[in-house]
Amino acid sequence: MIRFRLALRGWRSLADVIFLVLVNLWPYRRNVILINLARCFPNLPEKEVKQMVTGYFRHLADLIVAPFMISNLRRSELDQLIRYENISLIKELLVENKSIVLMASHYGNWEYLLSLPLQTDCQVLAAYSPVSNKVINSWLCKMRSKFGIKLIPKSEWYRQALGWCSKTPAMFVTIADQRPPTSGKYYLDFMNRKTFIQSGAARIAMHRNAAVVYLDVTREQRNGYRFRFSLITPKARQLGEAGIMEQYYKALETTIKRQPELWLWSHNRWKFSSRQGQKPVNALNLS
Repeated sequence: MIRFRLALRGWRSLADVIFLVLVNLWPYRRNVILINLARCFPNLPEKEVKQMVTGYFRHLADLIVAPFMISNLRRSELDQLIRYENISLIKELLVENKSIVLMASHYGNWEYLLSLPLQTDCQVLAAYSPVSNKVINSWLCKMRSKFGIKLIPKSEWYRQALGWCSKTPAMFVTIADQRPPTSGKYYLDFMNRKTFIQSGAARIAMHRNAAVVYLDVTREQRNGYRFRFSLITPKARQLGEAGIMEQYYKALETTIKRQPELWLWSHNRWKFSSRQGQKPVNALNLS
């Protein structure tokens, strides 16, 4: 326990230094963050928006440190920072022999999801973005696979997720709020904005007729999170691709508004093309 407390204090001190750098020396994508927050929360006073930016930089500093911190934690120590709620839902779906598409987001600390194999007996798969340096990439993969998750390169994710064959059900972890193409075809209303979407997670679920589960996230303390599983549909084909995406973004908006500074605001998710023929999400081609 003493070791854990000292280590946690050390990681937090490192994050505090990174925060000071982000605020005073290198304001990473500050303009993008300000614009995103101001447009998504148009009724907030400028002072509160700026406070959100500061809160976001503090959170971002913790995120930068997180992979290294997690790789040095024991399971008993990790359990003090993560609380999985409603895990019974996952176990019930697996007992019914259903694969699961878990729809998560760039909210809170998604690095903690690497611990999901500790919560269930099924194979857990997730995509990752390889780095160009092979030595660093190998180290990162080893570190992130510590608890048994199977990592698949992002470029191979869709193909492997569709073709995954196993006699037992699996869980496919998807960060479903990835930045869409700058010239998307389908959109919905999200955070007061016309938002183009990528529906790859829904397509995987439809192909496998998997259960679709939303991951709600709440920060309970610094570096400490509660993850709650919420069923979107037990059978993807019953709800359809458009319905899945609508339910996901509705739930995500509720999550973000609860603790806005925990979402990844430094990504430009609303850069649109002037192309014609764009359609609302309910016009998705489900064939």
